[in-house]
Amino acid sequence: MYATLVQKNQVKPIAIYVHGLGSGAASTTVRTVRKVFSEYEWIAIEVNENPFESVEKINATISEFKPSLLIGTSLGGYYVFYADAPCATKVICNPAMNIAELIRSKIGFGTYSYFVERQDGKTEYTLDEAVCRHFMEYSKSHKAVNGTRNYALFAVHDELIGDADMLENMAAVFESGYRLLLDSKGGHRLRAASLKLLHEKIT
Repeated sequence: MYATLVQKNQVKPIAIYVHGLGSGAASTTVRTVRKVFSEYEWIAIEVNENPFESVEKINATISEFKPSLLIGTSLGGYYVFYADAPCATKVICNPAMNIAELIRSKIGFGTYSYFVERQDGKTEYTLDEAVCRHFMEYSKSHKAVNGTRNYALFAVHDELIGDADMLENMAAVFESGYRLLLDSKGGHRLRAASLKLLHEKIT
C-alpha cells in the first residue's frame, strides 16, 4: 500500500503520522506536516476508534518501514504512546490520554461523519459506551513503549481536553519518559505554527 510512496525517494528517512478522532490519512494536517517536516518521506496511517486494531496496524507499519520519526495528534497521540517504535523519535501532540472520559463528558455518544474522505470508504463512525470500554481496557492492559527520544507537545489553550485533564495527561506522559513541550498560543487542533515550533525543538 505504501511501497510506491516510499520508493519515490529512498534517500529521505521515513516518518509516520497518525491522525486524530474523526479524521483520516487525507487530512489537511497531514499536508502541513509534510511541508514543515519536508526532510522526511511521510506515511499517513489511517486508524479507527478501536485501540486494539489501530495500534496493531501502526506496529505493523513500523515493523515494515522502520521509521525515524513517529508523530500522532490527539487520539493519534494516544495510539503513538503505546506503539512499539524502538527505532523512532516519538512525538505525541495534544494526546487524548483520557479519551474515554472525553467521549463520555465532552464529545458525547452518537454517530458522526468523518471530517475527510477515508481510505476504508467509511463515512461515519459511532461512539458509545462499548467504545469507551475498549479504550479503558486497552489503557489498563498496555504500557507506554518508548522510542529513541520521546516528546509531548501540549497546547496551553486546549479547548477540548481542558486545563485539569491536560495537567493529568502531562504528568502521565512525563512519568513515562516524555520531554514536555508547551505551545502557548495553539489549541487542540494542530496548527502550522505548532508544527514549526515542534520542528525547531526536535531536529
